[in-house]
Amino acid sequence: MVNLPENYNINDYDRPSVATDITVFTIRRNPGESYRHLSEMRLSVLLVRRQEEPYKGLLSLPGGFTSRNETIEQTAKRKLYEKTGVKDVPVSLLYNSSAMGRDPRGWIISCCYWTLVESSQAVITEENASWYDLKFSYGDESILELVSDSGEYHRIIFHISGNTELYNEAVKIETLENDCIAFDHAELIARAVIQLRNSLDYPYPAFRLLPESFTLTELQKVYEAILEKPLLMANFRRKIFPYVTETGETEKGAGHRPSKFFMPLIKEN
Repeated sequence: MVNLPENYNINDYDRPSVATDITVFTIRRNPGESYRHLSEMRLSVLLVRRQEEPYKGLLSLPGGFTSRNETIEQTAKRKLYEKTGVKDVPVSLLYNSSAMGRDPRGWIISCCYWTLVESSQAVITEENASWYDLKFSYGDESILELVSDSGEYHRIIFHISGNTELYNEAVKIETLENDCIAFDHAELIARAVIQLRNSLDYPYPAFRLLPESFTLTELQKVYEAILEKPLLMANFRRKIFPYVTETGETEKGAGHRPSKFFMPLIKEN
């Protein structure tokens, strides 16, 4: 049993509210014209249209306040399930956002997580939630572009300092232009993209964006969609081969040289 000082009263101390936000990525594709024209793959993020103030009508990450009967990670997983129907997938802590004034309602700390889901598993059931394809370029002015399936387009501009190839706690992000994303969630999305790209030194995150079996071309296209650059096939396959194994199956109806299907050699830790 732990004894507390007689004069200790928790109400003597300021206490923030704690919220949890989660950045959910998936890979979506356009229908291909034929097997010779593989479907374009697009990195997408799940956003929610806010139905109440503050920032009513703007976009935000899925999230909410943590209740007394759950951990912060459990809140993130609950919000993921409520918005997508996906459960039992890993979520990773991205960033603890605690800047003063980040939320006009008061002192609210957000613990932000990120995760990856395979698109066929995620069923968006709420009218105010939808996928937005994204592009993110670094430079003197770093630009995040978001496009919805209906053609809604947004452009957010940041100033980023620090080495984006290192753990992004050390990266400083200042939002210069933003008229569509509530709170500091644009910054959190930028951090999540940086973290996702850095995670691709190993293919386990990319595996989570594909079905259980896949072709190496599909896996390479996932990498290219995330990194936003083409990769040399020979170099990519040398890097990937230690992590995959053949399933013994090949593509059906794919012409004279059907591609082999592969699966992860070992599961993600």
